[in-house]
Amino acid sequence: MNYFWPVLLCVLALAAAPALADDGKFGGHVKYQHTQTDYRADDIYAVFGDDPARDHGLDLRLKAENRRGPWDFAAHYELLALNGDTLAARRSVATAGIPFTGEVSGLPDDRRRLFDLTHAITDRDHRAAVHRLDRLSLGHGSARQTLRFGRQAVSWGNGLVFHPLDFVNPFSPIAIDKDYKTGDDMLYGQWLVGEKDDLQAILLPRRDPATHHVESDQSTYAVKFRVRLAGVDVDLLAARHYSEDLAGIGVVKSIGGAVWRLDASFTDLDNGGSATSLVTNLDYSWMWGGKNVYGYIEYFRNGVGETNRANYPAPGTELSTRIARGELFTLARDYAGLGLQVELTPLFNLYTNLIANLNDGSKYHQLRGVYDWQQDVQLMAGVNLPSGDRGTEYGGVPVAGSSFFVAPGKAIYVRGGYYF
Repeated sequence: MNYFWPVLLCVLALAAAPALADDGKFGGHVKYQHTQTDYRADDIYAVFGDDPARDHGLDLRLKAENRRGPWDFAAHYELLALNGDTLAARRSVATAGIPFTGEVSGLPDDRRRLFDLTHAITDRDHRAAVHRLDRLSLGHGSARQTLRFGRQAVSWGNGLVFHPLDFVNPFSPIAIDKDYKTGDDMLYGQWLVGEKDDLQAILLPRRDPATHHVESDQSTYAVKFRVRLAGVDVDLLAARHYSEDLAGIGVVKSIGGAVWRLDASFTDLDNGGSATSLVTNLDYSWMWGGKNVYGYIEYFRNGVGETNRANYPAPGTELSTRIARGELFTLARDYAGLGLQVELTPLFNLYTNLIANLNDGSKYHQLRGVYDWQQDVQLMAGVNLPSGDRGTEYGGVPVAGSSFFVAPGKAIYVRGGYYF
């Protein structure tokens, strides 16, 4: 059943009064991005589409939030639209019967979510657009506890690029916009224990995309306890995620002026085996030539990743299952991440990030500049530069039964955002 239209009307009615009240907030953003991507001649998107590919993206979000006494309410409406050559090429690839991971448009849908709050406006040719409710929650809280039900987002773990303990809608390692995680329908609770420790829990029911029924083996139940011991923050996590048991531990400690973090997860797999994933990083801020500088280094071990590139893309494996669910975005076992941010002026920051696949030698480099033109207007321009030999993750994964490759392509983009 599609709940979108009746729920949207109710949200607009409920949100109007809080947004106008003294303790209510109304805001949002509109963002536009133009991207041009160059492929090699035997890249599958060059074979089935235009090269270079030119794409446009629109992101509109309207927010209404209110808190009165112990109660809080949040509703976020978003409109997401794509128009361009890459979408048309993906449709052609799908029509040719060549499998790939995820939806053709790449836009969110609610097939697995408890409530269907997404409605497709158009999905044909070069165009795709959806409008949806990405937040819709009601909560009750006190000084020591909070309970909230509805569509919301929860972020756990201490990864900067990779997130083994953040298994509910994590950001892609190459995402440039991390303002909002995609929300999920869940019951969330937080309780303070003692003076500084806290316990968090989520109950996240999901539907089987084939039957549309809520199933326990599609759902997530998780609890996380954070405690501070001798100046060290420690997270202990236990979860039933889909049909697998998961345990995790996280550690955060200050070392001089730097911060060191470690997350590790241990999963009993459906096939009878087990997988251990971990991420550890170190970040530091300093002054260099009179400029504020921030840098980090991170190592990630993907417990279900491939060590032999000949096994890419490994259909039907634990790895491909997680990629299809949007929990993982990489193919190999070991990765390094490096990042640097330089504040060239108070209004202009330069960012550079590098992801290195330590198993096949391929790399993904990102460089972007962000200019806060006005208090509520931000401009961004950047390039994405993948590199590597054919047969590697960022150099191009071969398409079975053909002479084509799936490769990310070299891209340049400009982006503007208005916040209100």
